[in-house]
Parts: sequence; C-alpha cells; structure tokens
Amino acid sequence: MVAIRSFAAVSFVVAAALTSLGAASSPARAEATGLELVYQNLTVVRLNPQGAQNAFELSLRHGLYDPGDSQVLANNYVGLIVAPILTPGHARLGVALDLRPLNILKLEARVEYLNWFGNFNLTQSYPDTGADFSDTAIEAAGDAGLNYATDGWQLTLDAEVRAKIGPVIIRSRAKLAFVDMALRGGDRVFYDQYYDLLEPGNGWFLVNDADVLLSLGEHWIVGLRDSIGTSFFADSAYPAGETSTDSVPTHRLGPLVAYRFWDEPGAGFNQPTVLLIVNWYLSHRWRTGSDVSQAIPYVVLGFAFNGSLL
Repeated sequence: MVAIRSFAAVSFVVAAALTSLGAASSPARAEATGLELVYQNLTVVRLNPQGAQNAFELSLRHGLYDPGDSQVLANNYVGLIVAPILTPGHARLGVALDLRPLNILKLEARVEYLNWFGNFNLTQSYPDTGADFSDTAIEAAGDAGLNYATDGWQLTLDAEVRAKIGPVIIRSRAKLAFVDMALRGGDRVFYDQYYDLLEPGNGWFLVNDADVLLSLGEHWIVGLRDSIGTSFFADSAYPAGETSTDSVPTHRLGPLVAYRFWDEPGAGFNQPTVLLIVNWYLSHRWRTGSDVSQAIPYVVLGFAFNGSLL
C-alpha cells in the first residue's frame, strides 16, 4: 500500500488567498484594541506524495493599537493559538504565540508535540543521508515491517511578509524549525512526511513559500507559487567521506487557483474557500525522474473556512 502522507505549507496558500481576496487577516474585524476569539479550519488531500489532513486553529487575539485609516498598520494584534492537526498517519498538537505588528508583517513562535502512529509505512529512519527514502523504498520497507511508531517535538519560528499593489499580491513565508525525534537505534535522519523532507533526528530545517497572486474580483484568485525546503545536517549524519547530500534542497513551482464563496465579517462560519495547487518539482532527489517522473505534478485540493466566536 502506498504511504499516505500529510503535509504543511498548504495552509499558507489558503491564508494568502483569503487575505488577497479582500479579507482582513483575522476572520472578524474587531475593534482596534478589542479581544476576539477566532478559528480557522483546513481540509486537504494531496497527490505526489499522497496525503490527507485536517488542520484546526483556535486563536485568542488582542489588538495592539488603533491603526486609524492606515492600511499598513491595520489588523495588528498579538494572539495565542492552539493548533491540533490530524492525519491518517500522525497527529500534531501545537501552541503558538502570534504577533502581527504591521499588516505587512506576521511573526510566530510555535511548539508542537508530534506523534506518528506507525501505520501507512511510517515512520522510517536511517543511519545517514545516503539512504533511499523514495516512495518505492518506503513502501518496500513498510512491507518488511521497518516502519514504527514514535514521537518528538518541534519548535518553529515563522515570518511572513507581504505587499499588495492594486490587484497584485506578493508574499513570502519562511519557517525555520528545530525538530527532536526519538529515532530507532543509531539512526540520525528520518523522512518527514509532513514536509516531504529528509530531516535530522535532532536539528534544523527551513521551508519557504513565495507567491505572486492576482485578485480577480471578490471571489477568484490565481497565482504562481514557489516552494523550497532544505535541512541542515551535522557531519555525523553524512556517509563516510561525504560532506553534502543531494537529498536537499527540494524545489517546486507552479500555479494555484482559489475561489471564495462569500465573506461576511464577524460570522461564525465565513470565507468558505476551495483551493487547487498544481506544482512541478524542479529539484527533488526522488521526484524528478529517479523514482517518480518529473512530469507528474504535486497536486493539492483543499477546502478552508473560518469564523468568529467572540
């Protein structure tokens, strides 16, 4: 059975789409320094690699200051987030401190507990970066019973900047993360299905998503997404005599389109949005011909909505 794998970064696209379609960064437009309790939900399925996920965020926010009529200062707040994520193969439970000092800048620090259930051929770990973690190898190792249940934690530092010029939106969001996983035996690296990356069992990795988007009226948004991910390995994680790996970076590029049905600020159920992403791999150890043809795209279909509870 092909492994079912969850993933990140899709929520970044949905958030950008909602914002770009004219919504504030918060589902409800509260008073400038008021308190609001809001939620966001995202359900997605993915191909290449296969995956399914539901991500929920509950955020308590408080405005920092009155922005007046300034669009640059609008939507400022500090918030506390609780964020459970559930997939068929693993779960994540996170808490985060969220800060938006300006409408064009968002900062976040998040701590997550990670738990892999040991099903769907996951988790799989390796002694060094020379390992074969292709879809074919993961399936074969799963058939041999080499997958196992485990857990760990992750600290993620997140920064997003964006600008809007007429109907054009430009944005970039970077996540620098430290992950600590309980790996089997003397293994030093593992395949993280959430980011589709080979990562250190104890170390740092970086992902960045950059978008150029065009807002077409009140409902549609189209654009181009560029995604890159890389890991930082200790010398001991490389095979003997090597100091680098072709396992990273990974790089994808391609179009996205989103359709938002309506926007009613302050509603308990708001901004229902359907999203489609079709990206091709420019760089990936296994998805540019070595195991999967480069002609096969990364495809995501998602549905997002949000609302105000206070």
